[in-house]
Amino acid sequence: MTAFLDAARRAPGRGNMSVAWFTACASTLLAGFRAAYRLGITGRERLPRAGGILVVSNHQSYLDPPVCGSVILDRPYTIIARESLFRFAPFGALIRSFGAVPIERGSGDMAALRTALKHLGAGRAVFMFPEGTRNEDGRTKAFKPGIALLARKANVPIVPMAIEGAGDLWPKGRTLPRLRGWLEVEVGEPIAPETIRAWAEEGSDVLLDRLRRRIEELRMNCRARLRARSEGRFPPPGPGDRPSWEDAP
Repeated sequence: MTAFLDAARRAPGRGNMSVAWFTACASTLLAGFRAAYRLGITGRERLPRAGGILVVSNHQSYLDPPVCGSVILDRPYTIIARESLFRFAPFGALIRSFGAVPIERGSGDMAALRTALKHLGAGRAVFMFPEGTRNEDGRTKAFKPGIALLARKANVPIVPMAIEGAGDLWPKGRTLPRLRGWLEVEVGEPIAPETIRAWAEEGSDVLLDRLRRRIEELRMNCRARLRARSEGRFPPPGPGDRPSWEDAP
């Protein structure tokens, strides 16, 4: 069992029971997403197998955390989530069991950032949605400044990731997700710490803009694959057909 879980590589210090729980839940969700949403995955082999990594993704809907978690199930991660998600005690306990850490939206919560740095320094994966909240039209919005601070201090690779289709399956204002559709995820090439430092030397805004562009490029790749797989049926035409660096139609 210990050899199978390989907790020392995947999530040093979390223990076999924690890694087993994450793996079982993520594997079950992955099977469900493949069946219900024809989940397509590109680039999962790019995810570093060991060592501290900061994984960052766009944020379209409430589906994103479980989908992204199932895609990168080889690296049980700490996720930085907004504090309001923890207010309902049973749900808060559940997401804490998966490694979630609360952060107050827009506060630059230093305690959560220190926790993230601790996990990264221990050789674990940390996951963030740097937009801070779900976007409304599918296009990747500006990132919150906290990600720049974490990226500068962590000295670990950043792994960009994108999800597409989730905003159409579970848009803002809809109580529950649609039960059928298409989803696509791509894991990008890791960005080396020396590249991150070079971007940071040009300014935090440069770092944030370049990271956002990497993720938006991945999202556009995912969107093109969704259109091809669905023979043009999904996602429906809309603002998401244009990357965020272009003017809205």
